[in-house]
Amino acid sequence: MTRPIRVVVVDDSALMRRFITDMLQRDPSIQVVGVASNGREAIEVVQRLRPDVVTMDVRMPVMDGLATTEHLMAYCPTPILVLTASLASYEVDITFKMLGAGALEVVEKPRGGDARSIEHAARDLVRRVKILSRVRVVTHLRGRRRTPGDGLSPQSVPVDHQTLVHEKHPASPTNAAFVPPIRPATDASLSPVVVIGASTGGPRVIHQIIAGLPRAFPAAVLVVQHIAEGFSEGMAEWLASAGTLPVRVAQEGSPIRAGEVLIAPDRRNLLVTHNGVVHLSDAPLLIQRPSIDVTMQAVADVYGSRAVGVLLTGMGRDGAYGMRSLHRRQAYTIAQDEASCAIFGMPRAAIQLGAVREVLPPSAIAPRLVEVVAGLVEGCR
Repeated sequence: MTRPIRVVVVDDSALMRRFITDMLQRDPSIQVVGVASNGREAIEVVQRLRPDVVTMDVRMPVMDGLATTEHLMAYCPTPILVLTASLASYEVDITFKMLGAGALEVVEKPRGGDARSIEHAARDLVRRVKILSRVRVVTHLRGRRRTPGDGLSPQSVPVDHQTLVHEKHPASPTNAAFVPPIRPATDASLSPVVVIGASTGGPRVIHQIIAGLPRAFPAAVLVVQHIAEGFSEGMAEWLASAGTLPVRVAQEGSPIRAGEVLIAPDRRNLLVTHNGVVHLSDAPLLIQRPSIDVTMQAVADVYGSRAVGVLLTGMGRDGAYGMRSLHRRQAYTIAQDEASCAIFGMPRAAIQLGAVREVLPPSAIAPRLVEVVAGLVEGCR
């Protein structure tokens, strides 16, 4: 028999711990092996039981979710699903800091209600836990530089290392030197556009990329991140704190301007018109909305070779065909390397389609975008 997925539930509410445990254990392939009421207990339980997944509360006594996530990812790396009780800006801010510290996904806590809504919440929670149980996590050394308030003693490590991730460029034919595209743009009056797609594990990488772009970046950036409903505004605020570029959630009719970052909103596809304006679509949901494929294909149609596609960590194939559309229009395409991906599914699918020009670790993506976009701008002068 296949070993069940072992989960530790961390929440300061006994009622919520019981509620989450009951939801998860409705599925026979999941076993809740331990619970904790605060971060200090969570560290002890996780280190002792070594579960496959941890569901983590945000606001707790003794140690909150952020301090606990930092410590676990530094000393006992485990896939963490953040469960937040509120979409208020303060709690969402901490939630995204937890994603930056190594947690993989976030979802609003399940609530009571009618049987149908509880069943839907249970299915979604089970689905997310199953996905995260297959994720390979890495050690985040940043947490070893902080001394938690519970007296735990961190080890001393070099301060210039953030994660134990392979950072060398893989030996791959896609790591060719940059050559400016030769195909003419669809409309030379439009500024270049970078479109970034990501799913599980993506927010932290996107944060790193946005932080690495200069204030005068001469391209617009469109971000399509698969994330639970209600969190796109919080993600925009969090990314805005990453660097110097303004970040906001895209709205119908928003102009697509160089030096600005637009986030695809909840449950709507981000499209672009031929005069460089956002169009949001809530066409019937097929697999995922917002869809990375839909946005990339729209950008390919309008911007042609004046676009750059970036596909990051995530399960499945969303974005692979969009990257192929961009590649066929002579746009520059970049995929995140396998060593740094939480899940290599989406980048792998694009690589297998022959749609990727270059494979890079997160630390190299922003510098490459600066170089590629500079070449696009220079080529149109």
